[in-house]
Formats: sequence, C-alpha cells, structure tokens
Amino acid sequence: MKNKNKILLILTITIVIALSFNISTAKTIDIYDTTSYNQVGLSLNDQIQAIIDSASVGDTINFLGNFYQDLTLIINKNLNIITNVGTTISNSNPSSSLNTIFFINGSSASGTTITGFNLNNDNTNGNGITINNTRNIKIAKNNITANNSGVYIDKSSNIAVDSNNMKKSDKGVNVKDSADITIEKNTIDGNNEGVYLENTNNTSIKNNNITKSERNGITLKNTRRIDLEYNNITQNKENGIYSDNGENNQIKNNNIKNNAVSGILTKNSARNLNIVGNNISGNRDGIRLDSSDNSGLTIKSNSISMNNDGLSFGSEYGDHNTKVISSNDISLNTRMNIENKDSKYYGTLQVGANWYGSNSYGFANICPMLQTDLIQFNFVKSGNGLYTGTLTYGGNIMSDLPPMSMLLRIDGKDVWVTIENGKVTVDLGSDFDEKNEGSVLSTFLGNQRSRTTVTYDRNNNRNSIIGGNNGGRGGTGGAGGGNIYGSGDGNTQGRGASSSGVSGSTSSPADGGSSASGSAASTQSFQQQSGQAKEIIIDDYDLFRLDDVRNLTAIIITLLFGSIIIGYIIKKRTKKISL
Repeated sequence: MKNKNKILLILTITIVIALSFNISTAKTIDIYDTTSYNQVGLSLNDQIQAIIDSASVGDTINFLGNFYQDLTLIINKNLNIITNVGTTISNSNPSSSLNTIFFINGSSASGTTITGFNLNNDNTNGNGITINNTRNIKIAKNNITANNSGVYIDKSSNIAVDSNNMKKSDKGVNVKDSADITIEKNTIDGNNEGVYLENTNNTSIKNNNITKSERNGITLKNTRRIDLEYNNITQNKENGIYSDNGENNQIKNNNIKNNAVSGILTKNSARNLNIVGNNISGNRDGIRLDSSDNSGLTIKSNSISMNNDGLSFGSEYGDHNTKVISSNDISLNTRMNIENKDSKYYGTLQVGANWYGSNSYGFANICPMLQTDLIQFNFVKSGNGLYTGTLTYGGNIMSDLPPMSMLLRIDGKDVWVTIENGKVTVDLGSDFDEKNEGSVLSTFLGNQRSRTTVTYDRNNNRNSIIGGNNGGRGGTGGAGGGNIYGSGDGNTQGRGASSSGVSGSTSSPADGGSSASGSAASTQSFQQQSGQAKEIIIDDYDLFRLDDVRNLTAIIITLLFGSIIIGYIIKKRTKKISL
C-alpha cells in the first residue's frame, strides 16, 4: 500500500511538472517592421503568416512596426495578437478571397485576442476582423474602418467586442447566426449601420456611443434575449433602434436622441419587449409601434418628450390586452404626445395612466380617439419654507415615473428642481415665507402651471396648504384649481425638461428661461433637498484576466502542486511523531 502511495505521488508530481513546463514555454514572438521581411519569392503577407503558423498555442504575437500593407492573417489557434505602438494595417491581401485583415477561424482559435491596432480596409466588401465558427474571442481597444464590416461575427459564441472605435464602415459591428455576444464601451460613429444583429440570441449591447449612422443606430432582425442598456444612440439618419421580429428583448436606460425618424421602431413581432427607463427626445417619433404581435409589451418609466410625436401607432400595430403602457412622462412633444390616427384601433385603443404635461385632458395633447388616464400633479405648502410636489394616480404617488424637472419662479428668480420617484420636497429656507409674504410662487411642470400665494404661518403650522393647481397653457390659461389666481394669465408656457437616462443631465428651458444642469441649478437663494446617484465605472480589462487560459491553468496547477507537497510533508511529520 505504501509503495502504491509513493508511486501515485511521484506520478502526480511528474504530471504537474510536465504541465508547468508546457506553460512556461508560452512565449512572445515579435513581428518587426516591414524592412525585416525581404525573402525572395515570398510576399510580406506570406512571411508574417508563416511566423503565425509556426507559433504555439498560447503564444503572444507582438507587432512592433508602425505600418503594414495588404495583410490577410489567418488565426487558427489560440493566440494573443497585440501591438503596443498603435500598429496600422491598411487593406487586406488582394490575392486572398477572404477579404479581411484578421480571419479568426474555427474552434481551435478559441481564446484568441486582438488588441491595440488601427485597421483600415477599404477594399470592396472588405472587413477589419472576421470571426468565423469559433468562441471565446476578445476584440479590444482597436480603431477599425472597413468598406464592409468593422467586426464581422458569424456562427460564433462568447465573443467580446470591447472599447473599440469603429467608424465609416457599412456596418460597425455585424453579427449573424451567433449567440452570447457582448458589445460594450465602443464608439460606433458615422457608419451606414451602427450595430447590426440578425438571427442572433443572448446578446448584450451596453455603454456604447452609437452616432451619426446613415441608417439605423442599432438594427435587430430575428433576435431573442437582446439587452440594450446605457447606450447613447443619437443623430442617426433613420431610427435609433429598429427592431424587426424580436422576442424577450430589453431596451433599458438608454439615451435615444435626435434620430431623424424614430427613436425606437418595432416591426412584425415585439413579443415580451421591455422598453423601460429610457430618455427619448428630439426624434420625429419617440416610439413608433408598427408590430403585429405586441403580447407582453411593456413601455414604462420612460421620458418621451420634445419629439414630433411622442408615442405613435402604425397601421400594422396589433393590440394585445397584456401590453402595459404606463408611468411614462409623455409630454411637451411638438405635434402630439400620443398619436393614434394610423392604427386600426381608432377610438378603441386603451393606454394606461401617464403624465402628459397637464392635469386636464384639454391640454394633454393626446389623440382624442384614444382611451387613457391622466396622472395628476399637485404642489402644496407643507410648512414654512417647505413646499412639496407630487404626481399621483388613484390617490397613490407614482414612484415609478422617470425623473422630471420642475421650474419654480418668484419675482423673476428661477430655479429648477428634480422630481424623483413621483415626489419632491423643496426647502426654500425657514425665513423664505416671512420675507416673501404676499408674493406669488409659480411652478411649471410640462404644460401644467400652479400659482401659490406665499403666506407666513406664525404658528409654524407646517401642514397648512395654501393655493392650488390650475390647468393650462396658451390663450385662456385654463379654468384653474379654484383657489388663488385660478384663471392664469395664459401667456406663460413651460417647455419642460429632458432628463438623460445615461448621464443624468437636465436641460430645462421654460418661457425663454435659462438652462440648468441636473439638480444643481444655482439661482438666488433657492435650495433643494435631494440625493444624487453617481455611477462609478471600474475598467477591469487589464486587472486580472481569468479568461486567459494560461493564467487560470497556472493558478490551478500551482495550488494543486502546493497542496500535494504540504500534504506529503504533514504526513511525514506525523509518521515521525508516531514513531
């Protein structure tokens, strides 16, 4: 038995040493500048390809030259391909049918990374990087321009496209027939299509800037379980997001602004689509629903303002009783807050309660052939120097509304405050009411205007409620709330606020007033009590890479080897003590 244990121990140690030796052989291979490769009869591409072919699995290929021309490099093993000098590679090899600069191919290439390059392929239908039928690939910190696709992913999985700049290509990132793709922290600017996904599932598109596409910022065709979060999708010449036949997709917390057609357009199926917490402004249509299957559709907690139409329904829209369209700020859109004239449900379409910028249907600016409820705004004095604004429906505060900016004005002094979770308490100072007694405090939220006469409660009754709410913009100013200054002057029109779902900034011009940033608008002595959330992003790309197979293997082997040695020493000492 003792001999068997010794043999097992020796065999284990031998295997560990052999594996450790194999790891230690992984090496860095330098690719020098082009003058170093002048072998007669072989092109530069052939000579560099030969070096890559002779490399071992896990090796690093390090480009040292500044510029290379006409390369198509085929990667069919796990390699770490890097440059620390910003190497530029211009165009793919004209004699290659692959028409791409880097071609990562097959399951044996799993684990490959490409980092730090400037790639420019203006050959017809040329790609910067092509990933074919493989998995576990990372493309990071490259600048890519290509006639066809900056990064083209086909029949692959577990691909990370991280922190790249992709510009002036037909498609910045083009993904087909793939799954488990991560597209994060990229700048995708001035392409024909920014990000294009077709027949693709389980994909995350987060924290990207996708701007100035000739067509759509993001196109989704036949997709399932796609998460779009915290992206800036702006100034695209067609739609910010075009979704055609999607299921279980999420569009959350994005800034979708100034796109020429729709911020979000749905076609065919939008089954179980969640559109939540987005800031959608400056588009022709904020959201345009032209999908026939809308079962499980949720549109909630979005700021949809300053578009031409906020929410519109197309001729192909199919209504479903499981849809939820509620708790949105759909206000201050130029033409209509909700437009229903194109749908086949003219007069029968029902939408939940939303804030339309007014307490009155007459000023809500919604299609009259639409059934919906109004969230109500109320602003009251809650104590000396304390004022509270609430947005309610059915007597309940609407805590799932998006942040909204409200203007306070007294004696020509303005301040913007942010209503969060449906409520805001403004502290104007303990002596505010005494100093301003008899003045009128006006509030503007969307088109809703409230006017409250300032009174000073000498009994310090913080529960006194003075003044009231009144409807109205334009002409007559509305009938008002029945208290002081109920009729309004009809001339002051709040133009509202646009709160960014990504950066949290708020630009809130009203009645010719000034713009203020977020909740920190500084005007005179007004103060607001509010908390500010801050997002801290930690870039862990270079901190500790467990996805590097060599590092992970080395850690496991070291722990295994150490535990065996320690166990053996303990066993020997125990045996000596027993003797």
